[in-house]
Amino acid sequence: MARVRTILWTLALCCCWLDALGQSPAATRFLEADYVYARSALTPPVGLPWQRVALPDRWRENWPDILGTVWYRVKFQATPVQGEPWMVYLPRLREGGALFVNGQLLANVREPDNVTYVRWMQPHAFLIAPSQLREGVNELHVRVDVTSDDKVMGTITIGPESAVRPVYELRYFWTYTAAQVTIVVTLSLGLLVIVIWLRRRMDFDYGLFGLACVFWALHTTNYVIEVLPMWAWLPWRVVRYASTGGFVVAMTLFMLRFAGLRRLGLTRFFGAYWLTGPILLALGGATWHRWVDRYYQAGLVAIALVMVGVTLLAGWRQRTPGALALCAAVLLGNVLGVHDYLLSQGLWRDPEAPFLLYFAADVLLLVVGVLLTDRFVKSLGEVEQANVTLSAKVSQKERELSDVYERQRSGERERAVAGERQRIMQDMHDGLGSQLLTSLVAVERGALDSKAMAQVLRDAVDDMRLAIDTLSPGREGMLESLGNLRYRLEPRFRAAGIALQFVYRDLPDPLDIPAEVALQILRVLQEALANVLKHAGASRVVVEFSMQAQAPVFVLAVSDDGAGFDVDVPASGRGLSGMRRRARQIGATLEARSDAQGTCIRLSTPIGAPS
Repeated sequence: MARVRTILWTLALCCCWLDALGQSPAATRFLEADYVYARSALTPPVGLPWQRVALPDRWRENWPDILGTVWYRVKFQATPVQGEPWMVYLPRLREGGALFVNGQLLANVREPDNVTYVRWMQPHAFLIAPSQLREGVNELHVRVDVTSDDKVMGTITIGPESAVRPVYELRYFWTYTAAQVTIVVTLSLGLLVIVIWLRRRMDFDYGLFGLACVFWALHTTNYVIEVLPMWAWLPWRVVRYASTGGFVVAMTLFMLRFAGLRRLGLTRFFGAYWLTGPILLALGGATWHRWVDRYYQAGLVAIALVMVGVTLLAGWRQRTPGALALCAAVLLGNVLGVHDYLLSQGLWRDPEAPFLLYFAADVLLLVVGVLLTDRFVKSLGEVEQANVTLSAKVSQKERELSDVYERQRSGERERAVAGERQRIMQDMHDGLGSQLLTSLVAVERGALDSKAMAQVLRDAVDDMRLAIDTLSPGREGMLESLGNLRYRLEPRFRAAGIALQFVYRDLPDPLDIPAEVALQILRVLQEALANVLKHAGASRVVVEFSMQAQAPVFVLAVSDDGAGFDVDVPASGRGLSGMRRRARQIGATLEARSDAQGTCIRLSTPIGAPS
């Protein structure tokens, strides 16, 4: 406790030093004044008994029963310098008033009334023109209207402007301009952090920090908004206590999380207490103000002491520069917070001392911001390192997958080659092999003469060439195979007296049809043309190739003007069953139409259909 008192006295001396800084011997700071109660006098009273009082003068202690107009008077020696005005400086004139020099009005400072609430936080200074001064003794009168017992008349400093202005401007900067800067910086920073936290949903510590900044900006506006309509006083005080409590609770919850003490019960308790004061004031009105101002804020001081305890615990456990800096900032904030609480309650020895908590709060927010920034930068570094590691692992997995795919492709090629070999063998077995075996049996039985035997061998050779044309690598594909087949068949049709015509419609170039599909199409064509030679008795046959682009579907149509046959008789000897089987193998559709005017075989093959 003794150490706390020492710190507070040191701060008070610093405040006095700030007031004395820059003051020359030419300026006089009055720590005593003459006092008189004059009820409602608007000009300096004459003929009333004056009393000597010390400044600052507390009405609660010295004049508890007096309400109305009171006057203060100081006498000062002036030696006016030609062209240089003098200045009167009052560090505290919270409720306004009027100043007179040698009986003449010097300035009116706005005072509260029935429609306006006034509470001046900034210091006041007024120039005294050389013409208002007289050689020798001068008098300054200050009129103040006393409406309650919690008011204070501060000290008065008078002297040449060059001596007084530096003192006034120094206090103005630290009590008013610094508060404005704090509002702008903390509000901007808090809103930015909250927006980033809402979009990215980072650790809630960032959200608490953003809320603390916004709350402190709202709290600090109490130091710069000094004149309000009377109807706005109560809402404004509710906002003031809500922002003060919100800052203390947000920072305490942050420190609990920093210390690793995340207790849901404490969070709920602090949140409930935070709302208690503003709600009571909003519901109870001005009659509850004194109670909320004293006891609710005393509870916030107790919560702040919890903040100190958990921060010291975290500092003891971590013992890092950041944790130690946070401990120092929290201790400073609590010391200055106690100072401001005592000052606001009229319990501080020097009622003229400036409020200091927002300096410590700025330091605390700065330290917390640096810690969170450091954590954020480290998190980004960890993410970047994780990305590098992940990229390396992905590259390794890609190489492994590439090797696996290559082995799979190699296996697929081997399976494809084996499958292709199997299909060729099966096709040779079912086509050429079956044909040769059947012919061999017929020869052994003596059922074939030399002419029939030649025809069998010719068909076998045609079938073998057809397979070679469609399956050999290096060929141009379907059209090349068609050309070879046409070259071999045209002489036979000429010898038989049959006109053979090939028609091509809407065929793309190149005509890309898989070899196994092309082989079955050409075998269907070969079988259809063989039927025309053997059975149709036709004089003309037309082979038409076309492409239906919408599907796409490759269409083969073989039409002749022969005698025709019954397509519904399976044993007709025209090979329809074999052609239909080949069509099914390649997913195609075979249509056969025949009558006395001729026969038409139509094969429709979807391009890309499985073989």
